[in-house]
Amino acid sequence: MTQVWDDSGRLIGVTVIKAEPSQVIDRKDEFTTLGQVDKGKTNKAQRKIAEILESKRGIWLHTFKGLEAPEDKVGVDSFSTGEFVAISGVTKGKGFAGVVKRHGFAGWPASHGHSHQRRPGSIGAQQPQRVLKGKKMAGHMGAVNLTVRGNKVVSVDLENGLLIVSGAVPGAKRSKVIVRSLERNDKN
Repeated sequence: MTQVWDDSGRLIGVTVIKAEPSQVIDRKDEFTTLGQVDKGKTNKAQRKIAEILESKRGIWLHTFKGLEAPEDKVGVDSFSTGEFVAISGVTKGKGFAGVVKRHGFAGWPASHGHSHQRRPGSIGAQQPQRVLKGKKMAGHMGAVNLTVRGNKVVSVDLENGLLIVSGAVPGAKRSKVIVRSLERNDKN
């Protein structure tokens, strides 16, 4: 993330996304599969797709529903300044977290002999004698798929393949994200 000045003189937080072009691999009915060369390893099933992309490195695939891609490659040139986008990615993993960090519980008082300041307390009544599903308890936090909608494209750098969008994007630095236009894909 970084900051840029907009036309009205306001300082806004933006995220710079390096968008390498994706090649259209397959089209079936209303589904379009895009492929991209990845630095990962290639398995046996991906080798045929690697031949299409003329690469010996790993392949990253994703299938979109209702994507209208008239050309064979999709890149930053398909986005325009001022357009609203939806960005999907895997959030940062935070490991095992307690209820104070995970759900924002207030905790217990820190004085007068309390021995458990960050514990959850009672988890339910005597009946039904089990823990109800969805109970806010300690557990694994983060590392889930998340889509952020309504980010605005601030600028597009066609030479370097950079897409600069307003706001935060799910995921760690250098992680893969999927950027979709909200105008074209309102249903997805």
